[in-house]
Amino acid sequence: MSEEQFDLLEGLAAHPSGSAEVQASDDASAGPVRLTRIDPACNMQRFYSLELVTSLFGEHGVVRHWGRIGTAGRSRTDWYEEPGEAESAFQTLLQLKRKRGYAS
Repeated sequence: MSEEQFDLLEGLAAHPSGSAEVQASDDASAGPVRLTRIDPACNMQRFYSLELVTSLFGEHGVVRHWGRIGTAGRSRTDWYEEPGEAESAFQTLLQLKRKRGYAS
């Protein structure tokens, strides 16, 4: 195994997928946003993530991924013609989820 491959494996072991928390911000260009909603009284442990993406064909989209923490969850991508429409949808979804109790 080469030294480069070994370094890559070390990095993956240090940060397994799903363990790194991304800080949520109101700026959509900051990258993916991961929110959680945990209520032990209701046995509720949910996650919700949002990300702006661009397809190979120039369409702009909002990728939503949600589910119970510890599961694979579900995902959905909504496509828009203009980047402004995608950013607006991103901000609207982010505000709605925060009103429902999701936090970073």
